[in-house]
Amino acid sequence: MFKLTKKGNKMKTKQIKNFKMNDSVYKLRRKVIELIYEVKSQIKNLPRIDVRIGEPRNHRTLGVAALSDCKIWITKDAIDLGPDALRNIVFHEIVHAVSGFGHDDKCSLMQPTLKTILDKKDCMYHLKKYIK
Repeated sequence: MFKLTKKGNKMKTKQIKNFKMNDSVYKLRRKVIELIYEVKSQIKNLPRIDVRIGEPRNHRTLGVAALSDCKIWITKDAIDLGPDALRNIVFHEIVHAVSGFGHDDKCSLMQPTLKTILDKKDCMYHLKKYIK
């Protein structure tokens, strides 16, 4: 769905400008990684997912994934929406990154935009439909 830019081994995408790593970015990244661990507690064979934090180049972007490539980018804006919205965004991007599945307007987790914020149980239910 989204093309990665190839500049050495760096993980970059056109939709999100990566922040340089420092203590505050590390703390933001940990919030995303904790949600990945939440999924891993339910799906033991979940592959390692690389995470970058940044700012959107388009004001509407909250997250991006490299389809079937186990790489996700999450914006600070997404993190600032709070833990429940962030869980929805991260789980959505995990589905893209791990399964390669695109968007589904009929699924509240996989809609192209964040319309409904699901609770933790519903997020996991929908994620498991795509990652088996």
